[in-house]
Amino acid sequence: MKRSILLLAFLSLIFSMIACSSTTKVPSNSNKIHPHTALRKMEIDLIKVGDSLVKTEALLGKPTEKSSDPSGTIMTWFFAEDIEVPEQYYTLKEKPADSEKNKFVKLVFDPKNKITAKDFKL
Repeated sequence: MKRSILLLAFLSLIFSMIACSSTTKVPSNSNKIHPHTALRKMEIDLIKVGDSLVKTEALLGKPTEKSSDPSGTIMTWFFAEDIEVPEQYYTLKEKPADSEKNKFVKLVFDPKNKITAKDFKL
């Protein structure tokens, strides 16, 4: 009796997880953006000086640009704003031609992969 109730509960849990999972993904209008990088300004604001590279890449995805200089590694993420959802951004794969108008987050990392400086325009 207990086994059948346990089996029924397990099967109903699996069925509800499958039924509730979303099969619709955010459509990317271009192959110039990283898929599944929809994030909001609030999530971008969570990144602070002293955070690690792992946390940053978990929130923002792969950087658009990466360079090194004496102050450390500089990584820049450029964003495209979603037309349908306000305050939602997608990480761009390539640097836009007119980068002055685009949103970006520029972070400087030390050799221990900790953020030492932050510059952004959102």
